[in-house]
Amino acid sequence: MQALVLAGGRSSRMGRDKSLIQINGKSLIRITLERLIDSGHSSILVMASDEVQESRQRSSAGDLAHGVVWGRDNVPYSGMIEALLKAMSDETLDPTKPLQISSVDSPWLRKELYQKLRMNLTNDVDIVVPRDKIIHPLHALFRVEALAAELSPVAGPLKHQIQRMRWRAVDCEGLGLGNVNHPGDL
Repeated sequence: MQALVLAGGRSSRMGRDKSLIQINGKSLIRITLERLIDSGHSSILVMASDEVQESRQRSSAGDLAHGVVWGRDNVPYSGMIEALLKAMSDETLDPTKPLQISSVDSPWLRKELYQKLRMNLTNDVDIVVPRDKIIHPLHALFRVEALAAELSPVAGPLKHQIQRMRWRAVDCEGLGLGNVNHPGDL
């Protein structure tokens, strides 16, 4: 399985780079990488905003950084959809295989979520989106070719673009979909 970690945001609501925040002695980037590796993702691409952020993330990921590919936004902090589009053109991704998206700010996510998404990526859908009370497109499983053909930086938020594609929402209540946006969330 292949995965894409979106880790290039400004973290403006948090006030500091979320990917470097420590929880129980581990950075959020390391927690995310460990979870993906433990879930069987052998090909992982991390999208950082720029060279400085990438360097800090690599350092914070420690030994896990060696088995991961890093990419950077074309324009730093240009947005999540732009990062997705850039990542999908990366030569390390196989466009014929599903791609698991993972934002770096969900430290409580359980690896069972990935298994549930895989089971629901059937021939009649191109995108499987986890949901609890809301949908969480930043943890969706995509068919790369389908998303690349439809995704546009000018067509609105990702959650709206997904709903114009062949998609399915899967109940993932209790699998840790909460994220860290504000200091109080820690």
